[in-house]
Amino acid sequence: MGRTIALFRAGAGLTYLAAFLSLAVQLDDLIGPRGLLPLEDFLERLRAAAPGPAAQVHAFPTLFLWFDRGEAALVGVALAGAAIALMMIAGIGGRAVPIVLWFLYLSCITAGRDFFYYQWDNLLLETGFLAVFLPARGTILDLAKGRALPGPPSPVVFLLRWLLFRLLFESGLAKIAAGEGTWLDLSAMTYYYETAPLPSWGGWLVQQFPLWFHQASVIFTFFVEIVLPFFIFLPRRFRRAFFLIHVPFQASIALTSNYGFFNLLSAALGLAVLDDRDLEAAVRLPARFRRRPDAALPVPGTSAGASSRRIPRARRVLRLAPWLLVAAIVPASLIEALTYFSRDPSLRARIAPVHGLYASLRSVNVYHLFPGVLRQRIVAEIEGTADGAEWRPYRLRYAPSAEPGVVPPTTGLHNPRFPFHYSFLTLGRGQRDVEYLNNLVARLCCDPAAVADLFAAQPLQDSPPRALRFSFYRYRFGTRGDLRRTGSYWIREPLGGAPRPVACSCPGRP
Repeated sequence: MGRTIALFRAGAGLTYLAAFLSLAVQLDDLIGPRGLLPLEDFLERLRAAAPGPAAQVHAFPTLFLWFDRGEAALVGVALAGAAIALMMIAGIGGRAVPIVLWFLYLSCITAGRDFFYYQWDNLLLETGFLAVFLPARGTILDLAKGRALPGPPSPVVFLLRWLLFRLLFESGLAKIAAGEGTWLDLSAMTYYYETAPLPSWGGWLVQQFPLWFHQASVIFTFFVEIVLPFFIFLPRRFRRAFFLIHVPFQASIALTSNYGFFNLLSAALGLAVLDDRDLEAAVRLPARFRRRPDAALPVPGTSAGASSRRIPRARRVLRLAPWLLVAAIVPASLIEALTYFSRDPSLRARIAPVHGLYASLRSVNVYHLFPGVLRQRIVAEIEGTADGAEWRPYRLRYAPSAEPGVVPPTTGLHNPRFPFHYSFLTLGRGQRDVEYLNNLVARLCCDPAAVADLFAAQPLQDSPPRALRFSFYRYRFGTRGDLRRTGSYWIREPLGGAPRPVACSCPGRP
């Protein structure tokens, strides 16, 4: 599996590259000195609550505990991560590269707090942690020339497959365990595209498909998440079938939604179910239509007499490390699943001390993608006034807004964290996240330049707002007919507003 795993490492490196570049353009807006969750303020509270370096690192593992927290440092760490990710893609730098990438990403998303408590961040950390234990050799040039590469330890391959199995199977179980009617009555996909945190143009297009298509999509999703994962541990023909279904499934999600690098990483994990003979078969496939393939071609990554080489004792001891990894990760992953799926509070209480030993590293997780799909989209739009009479909306980047003719965006591998997290304010989550919301209001009132990048347009450029308010709207995708008649991708219905506006009070302003 040497070449397959080298290709997987390149895919993981590409995911890291996308993740760090996305961080570079938004970390300062989120956690910088003028951001929505200033990191320095939080670290002061952390030092008071957890005296001592060991307690602070265990609770909040990030290099920013000791590193500068200014704008240049935040952007610099993200760009450094992107540069090192290029080394991982190329296959150079040895085992130090995935170690550094794992720690840098853990540092950034730990510092980002509320905006990074999402499952794709956990998946990247868990995948990146396992990548540390893969062979360090194997460049893009080696792959291109078909050179033999060292095979990975079989326990690490098992853990990669175990991770992919859990990602899918646990998500399927979560949909059933939640008891949400939208999945069980096959209606989930009729709402999914327009109630997703960041709807996309591809989602709008698929929303127009007939009802039978959406119902079939639910059935297919259950097949992919409940039945197909077991193919991962079956013989080669089943694993090939898994790969040929899994990768297009991830591509279809990426084309109809905005989840950044998540689907790229999920597809890259699918490479772990293949071996070098699968790659060889894929390369030779076009030739089958021209001539009969040779009866016996050497399998890349193998060499005669390799098994007869004498292995030094120290290396034999090191070969035990992957098995110790299995002995640690498999029970921990089962603990994570029990913690999520159990309805017994006493069980969760008994598990909590063990869970607390490794939870802050976010490298063993439970996955539960969309256990429920909401039936309507409620948007809280921010409006400001300079005279107390006319209220103008602030249009948030990447999100449905007061201009229904704006095409739902496709963000690609970029994951805009603020609009994604803000969408949960009215989608059943985020009500407790008042710190970032209070800071957002304060910045709009007194320091609008600090949050200018978060909005496509700020309506009150000439004079600061006297007050802000939240107005609520129900949004749904328009049809093709709506688009032809009115140019609207969205149809919105006003639902009223907050009881009273928030008056802007800024130091030094009358």
